[in-house]
Amino acid sequence: MTTHIDLSKLPDPNIIESLSFEAIYEARKARFVELAPEYAQALELESDPLTVWLQVESYQELLLRQRINQAAQSNLLAFATGADLEHLGAFYGVERVVNEQDDDYRQRIRNNTIASSTAGSAEHYRNHAINAAPNEIADVSVTSKRDGMITNEHNGKVMVTVLEKQVLDNQTLGKTPAPESQDDTPSQTVVEQVAGKVLDDAVKMLTDSVTVQAAELKKIDVEADIYLQPNTSIDVFNELESLLREAWRNEAKLDWDLAPSWISAQLHKGGVSYVDIKQPAELINISPEQCAVPKNIQLTLRVR
Repeated sequence: MTTHIDLSKLPDPNIIESLSFEAIYEARKARFVELAPEYAQALELESDPLTVWLQVESYQELLLRQRINQAAQSNLLAFATGADLEHLGAFYGVERVVNEQDDDYRQRIRNNTIASSTAGSAEHYRNHAINAAPNEIADVSVTSKRDGMITNEHNGKVMVTVLEKQVLDNQTLGKTPAPESQDDTPSQTVVEQVAGKVLDDAVKMLTDSVTVQAAELKKIDVEADIYLQPNTSIDVFNELESLLREAWRNEAKLDWDLAPSWISAQLHKGGVSYVDIKQPAELINISPEQCAVPKNIQLTLRVR
């Protein structure tokens, strides 16, 4: 799979200026005194009309520079929102679907630019699969199988695996585990939409045999002992499961390995002294066709 750049972790672009009212005011004041030194003493008084005028002008300059920053940001994929993002999408030929959030739309725009560079690549199929139902799909993996082994090597047999948002929500955010037979596979409609898209003659390579399947959910039992710091409210402990589930929902995707250390980090919130993870005891490897979801979460409050 292609490594996806996290746009939120890119350094601030040089075109975006760091703004400070004090810096602007002091620069204007220094220039004014340089041109008219006889007013230097008056400018030391906050109540002097000349000082007030310089402050007003400096604030207007601050607003202007901020507007310039916003205009620059509206042309950058990482920062554009709303209608500005839709104009960027139009440039790349990607239209926002109804009720699609900015973050999801932004990712589709980026996926489209990657996928359009090479026909038949994993990103090519992944992008078209997500575009089939962007509001319903959480993740898609594209792999090939050879002699029962999953590989990224292209051999004409392509497996497209779909992870649906609703399924992921049900499995990660639910307080009680869903029955094994319910809420653990994408709706047939979503699978059919994806299949219809990637099997279209305009998308599928002539030499490829493409199969679309639902993601396999690998359900993981979580058991941990929690030790709180002295005088910590019991509310801290009571909120830990919901915090873990929310973090799991945000992080989970296909091919995401689950580490006990990650679970410990999510539980080690303010007021928690120590977290002893009982299950899982070791790293759980997840394939590109699987997604790790919680089955039973058992947190026990312990006292040293």
